Amino acid sequence: MWSNSSSKRARLLVEVPVERYRVLSAEGRIPRAGDIVALDQGFTGDDGLPMVLVYFPAIGNESLYEAEVYESELE
Repeated sequence: MWSNSSSKRARLLVEVPVERYRVLSAEGRIPRAGDIVALDQGFTGDDGLPMVLVYFPAIGNESLYEAEVYESELE
């Protein structure tokens, strides 16, 4: 599972559509606007816009979800 305490973080500004996130924990936590997420890999979406793979960290080495978000959806 992903873990990096020194990673950059950003605030999620929107609700992420279900097709762009994956729940990683038994708690079933989904992305919510206002979440502080850890930024991972940047990439270009199918529409040519910049996107970032983000994780919502939990206590320990786990993350509650991963999501593909547009850079414009982050603060």
